[in-house]
Amino acid sequence: MKEKLFVTINSAVIYVIAFLITTIIHELSHAFVGMINDSGPVLHHNFVEHTTIANLSIPQRVSISLSGPVASLLQGLLVGLIYLKVQKKTLFQLFLLWFSVLGFTNFFGYLMTGPFFQAGDIGKVYQLLHCPLYFQIIVAVLGMLILSFLAYKLTLPFLQFSYKQKWVDTPKSRTDFSLNIIILPWIIGSTIVTTLYLPVVAIVSIIYPISSGMIFIFPWQNARRIENISLSNNTKTGEPSVFLYFLLAVLIIVFKFVLAPGINI
Repeated sequence: MKEKLFVTINSAVIYVIAFLITTIIHELSHAFVGMINDSGPVLHHNFVEHTTIANLSIPQRVSISLSGPVASLLQGLLVGLIYLKVQKKTLFQLFLLWFSVLGFTNFFGYLMTGPFFQAGDIGKVYQLLHCPLYFQIIVAVLGMLILSFLAYKLTLPFLQFSYKQKWVDTPKSRTDFSLNIIILPWIIGSTIVTTLYLPVVAIVSIIYPISSGMIFIFPWQNARRIENISLSNNTKTGEPSVFLYFLLAVLIIVFKFVLAPGINI
């Protein structure tokens, strides 16, 4: 029980670290493209204030809005490739897995919510370009289908962090292990992230941390069908990691006390 507890704790800590870094990269992309276009960007922890955006053309505003989701997509692709190159099932590889996954969920999540939240990045683009509703719905459905496919493909990678046969030798044990390494970390991690996102700037920024992880229900339930799992030979996943917890503390301090007040770019 103690080892599984630390599997959950470590995965939750990694989830929060990966989520916060994903958010920072996403917002930095908005700020960087805004700086290029002289939008007067002020970088905050989970949004960018563009003080002179009213003076910009529609293409410039579109490029600023798209830059964040595109950065998240590139993160998912590039980090995913690195993950595939790293064979050892270490805590670092678990970070790479979560970091890649969160890049994809960020991008495809924006596609899915575009028709419903005009304050979101993709919603702003639709509004600026006057995209017809049918086009928005088609893109949202495609985003949902692709993200669902990716979610199912996540089942095996997470199960392979098990270093005990009894954790993955039956359908029930596999769903239990997936609960420990995917679902509970998402619930715990998204609760922490939502708290760190306060105060509310846009309602979507509060809804997103929890709702984006709903897709993880798929690999959790799909775990019962997976067989012939290659076990990890690394037990660190189920042991406390002082470095990991220290890194999280530092990142939270930077997120809340450096970025939240705002930095002029």
